[in-house]
Amino acid sequence: MAKFCTKCGKELVDGKACSCSSKKEETVVATSNGVNFKESCMDCVNVFKNIFTKPFDAIKEFVCEHKYIAGIILIVLVAISSGLYKIAVLKNMYTSTSASSFNANDLLGVLGGALSGDLGFGAPNYMKEFFTTFVTSLAEYALIVLIGYLIIAKLLKGKATWKHIVTAVAISLSVVLVGNVINSILVFIDGEFIGNIRSYIASFASIMSMLILYGAVKEVAEIDKNKLFIAVASMSVFATVVIDIVKKIFD
Repeated sequence: MAKFCTKCGKELVDGKACSCSSKKEETVVATSNGVNFKESCMDCVNVFKNIFTKPFDAIKEFVCEHKYIAGIILIVLVAISSGLYKIAVLKNMYTSTSASSFNANDLLGVLGGALSGDLGFGAPNYMKEFFTTFVTSLAEYALIVLIGYLIIAKLLKGKATWKHIVTAVAISLSVVLVGNVINSILVFIDGEFIGNIRSYIASFASIMSMLILYGAVKEVAEIDKNKLFIAVASMSVFATVVIDIVKKIFD
């Protein structure tokens, strides 16, 4: 009596397993190895949904190898936000925008100008400052990833791959991105109180970024907890030192 596959209904030959299962597995592998930009963007969105309310859940969901593209996207966005914040500060310094004259067009002008290449505002160095800050920030974040990988995976023999470190650094920087965006708006509002708020936001973002980086590395590195503290602190410090040395060489 002929036998048929219970999944696809195809007739089985000599009682052998149907090929539909293997084809399905091949499809899953091919999908997981491919790069889905839309899915990566959604992964970034999900980070911002949970990072302030459920940080540990956000870390567990995001810090994995197959989401490294989303990690790269996040890192680039943070570098862009740093550049935009820099020119927002410069615009405020040159135009002396007050709280009474602030409107949404100020921020939109900065964003639109950065994208179009024509920032105007009578200051020819805005574009240069944007790209300098963007490239410097991007280089620093890349160094943090590289130094983190060398320390954790090579020196301390941790289990994390470079893709793990990319996602760990990226999710830790997500709060910095939010801080940059908020401060880019607040910078157009004068007043000592607002200035203090900007300072508090920057401090909060810096501290939370370090805590998230620790939690993310701890999730994937599988190294001695006592060494983990020094390893995570060293990632940012060494990257900053290298950037400062390079700046002094080229200045």
